[in-house]
Amino acid sequence: MTSKNENPSKQIAILVENEFEDVNFKIPNTALKQAGAIVTVLGARMNDDYKGHHGTLTVTPDATPAEVNAEDFDAFILLGGSNRVNPNVVTLIQNAIALNKWIVAIGFGPQILIETGQLTGKQVTGFRAIRTDLENAGATYIDTPTAVDSPIITARRPGDLPILMTTLFRVLEISITRKKLPLTNHLESHEWWALGESWGGSSRLDIVKALDTAIIGERYTLEQIKQYSYRARSPELVSILTEIVDSKHKHIQQLQDRLHSGFGELVAWQALGGEALAVLQSWLQSSNETSIIRRTLGDLQTGMVDAYRLCNQLSDPLSAEIFDRIASDLSNYEQRLAALYRSHSPVPTKPPMPTTVSVMH
Repeated sequence: MTSKNENPSKQIAILVENEFEDVNFKIPNTALKQAGAIVTVLGARMNDDYKGHHGTLTVTPDATPAEVNAEDFDAFILLGGSNRVNPNVVTLIQNAIALNKWIVAIGFGPQILIETGQLTGKQVTGFRAIRTDLENAGATYIDTPTAVDSPIITARRPGDLPILMTTLFRVLEISITRKKLPLTNHLESHEWWALGESWGGSSRLDIVKALDTAIIGERYTLEQIKQYSYRARSPELVSILTEIVDSKHKHIQQLQDRLHSGFGELVAWQALGGEALAVLQSWLQSSNETSIIRRTLGDLQTGMVDAYRLCNQLSDPLSAEIFDRIASDLSNYEQRLAALYRSHSPVPTKPPMPTTVSVMH
């Protein structure tokens, strides 16, 4: 770790708000302090403590946005979007952009940039839920770990943080003794998870456990849906179920490859016993076409929510990308099955019937 004298001029402000994503604060704060930068936490109220969404962090601000000047800092980090209603925050960031200070916005953080009116023509990324808002503000949304359009740097989720901080270090010319910063355009050739872990992100054990858990769930539902496809009668339903089976085979292979190539691990034994139980349970259930659709819908929705949560929880870019693809695939099949269900079922419809339980709590 460098001493503070090696990066003496680097002053970074992190703007916090209640319910911030814990790791979105922890990784930048830890990385910057390890590199010898001076971090100032800004909160709307000096006398308040700010708690993270997951309850693992409580942060006391050093100052408020009303007390500081944009020229006091080299960069600003925006953790969330609710500060967009604070005029002091908006003015501070507007002034910082005018001075060409680096602005880093994570997840919902780009919502603050919308209020500044400075996004026209900019290439940005961010949490997918705010894509339309960003585009309506004149920006071009790109689905990439980190988007750089000077003086703005944006990222989508915790999995992007190791890449984001490496990018920030490069533009600020911050070096870390005994640690060579990887190239951000070579995602597959670097163990980004290890860099994230060194900055307080997901541990190796966390990631391996998440991959194992996902493989268990995918193998179980694969066998369930395979059994449904044998019992379905309508060609349209059989076609969709067959596509889902093929997709789940790909998901399992991607998860296993990541587990092995990224961490040198094999699948846990628990992942190997679910198929027989899935076959048994499927034969204890009704083979009515509508019931099959409802159960498949429930299984897809459970898997989609689990994959979405893991995608936005882990600070490993490569694993998060796999979970993002899984969630996207399952969402597509859910929409197609939901349309088929509505065409098959009487009104009023019944809720889906998952045969699996959520692996996330």
